[in-house]
Amino acid sequence: MSIIQIVGNLAFVLVACSFMVKDMLWLRALSVTASLCSIVYNAKIATSPLMVPISWNLFFIALNFYHMGRIIYGNRKIRLNDKEQELYHMSFQTLNLQEYAKLLALAKWKTFKPGEVIVTENQPMDELMMIYSGSVDILVKERKMNELKDGQFIGEMSFLSDKNASAKVVAAFDTDLIVWKQKDLKDLKAKNPSLIFSLQSAMARQLTGILASKNLEKL
Repeated sequence: MSIIQIVGNLAFVLVACSFMVKDMLWLRALSVTASLCSIVYNAKIATSPLMVPISWNLFFIALNFYHMGRIIYGNRKIRLNDKEQELYHMSFQTLNLQEYAKLLALAKWKTFKPGEVIVTENQPMDELMMIYSGSVDILVKERKMNELKDGQFIGEMSFLSDKNASAKVVAAFDTDLIVWKQKDLKDLKAKNPSLIFSLQSAMARQLTGILASKNLEKL
């Protein structure tokens, strides 16, 4: 395989990789690199440059640079306090800062003292929460089944299934939560589905980890 053929194949490999990247800035950077490889390939593969694919790739590069500039400029305008920055690095790095800012705009912060009930078992659940700091106990019929700590969701099963709360949640220590209304998140889904997909993926990973730990306990 010649160098030019390798460059041509690399262009398609980079396009494939871009489909697996969640961060929009990295996705566009990969797309630009793929277009550059495609330009080199189409300039050298024939006896004379293939101007139609070269021209289209130049257009795609310009379009991607435009959107990359918007993302970088938008990120520079966002100012996060220490708590928001720590939460971002703890749980939301798959989102770009503009997406994260949209989540923060919908959220409220709540603090619970030890022993306070956060969620009541078998009751309708209209909020999704994440623990910023502290710890909570998960109780089913007053029996402790699990505990959740920093960076973990509360109410994710209700959010994913639209069902009542499957357990009682009680603060074990002083606990700070970031809280979203489920309706607000579902309304946001229509405008920014990739953002909600990232949230749902994080929730699914948490549920998988809980189930795996329960299975290990049974062994």
